[in-house]
Amino acid sequence: MEWLWIAVVVVLIIIAFSLVRFRHFKHRMFLVFLIIVLLFIYFTASSVLAPYHLNLKTMSGIGTGAKIYFAWLGDAFGNVRTLTSNAVKMDWSLKNSTLEKKNITI
Repeated sequence: MEWLWIAVVVVLIIIAFSLVRFRHFKHRMFLVFLIIVLLFIYFTASSVLAPYHLNLKTMSGIGTGAKIYFAWLGDAFGNVRTLTSNAVKMDWSLKNSTLEKKNITI
């Protein structure tokens, strides 16, 4: 796993140097977005796959790891969808029903 940290640091250094070279704002923003996505994938994959002790040097280990990671990612998006739909269904009015039950005026 240490070689992966070294690879991430090297890639970030290369991207940082290329940020200096790009003059257009959209190219810089794309690289920042790419860095964020790569860091997200790295940290989530390392935390999700850590309990399984997979050998990622073999094709079967990579396949099993990919199945586990994408199943976790699908569940995470499903949870966000459920959370969002429940938040939309809530009563977000300014009226406080707990204070009204106690006959307290605001």
